[in-house]
Amino acid sequence: MNEALSLLADVFDDPINNAWALEELRGQWRDLEPEEREALTPLAKLAAQRVAAAKEAPPSEPAAPAGPEPELAAPADEASLRAALRFGVSTD
Repeated sequence: MNEALSLLADVFDDPINNAWALEELRGQWRDLEPEEREALTPLAKLAAQRVAAAKEAPPSEPAAPAGPEPELAAPADEASLRAALRFGVSTD
């Protein structure tokens, strides 16, 4: 039962990318007790509806690029680089 709830939670969390979890749940369905299946059926139907709705929805626009990547400052010397890597601070 916990595994089934976990799979359904994955679907509700991200219907497009976790639609596979419904197939996984279908494979485990017969292993559940009848009362567990009865309790899970409405949630499984709702999860399937969410997946179908997400597949029908227009794709979201990709995020605009933030701009050019900042240039990294070069360390003054090897000792500064080692100190920065070791201690996370500059020796300046």
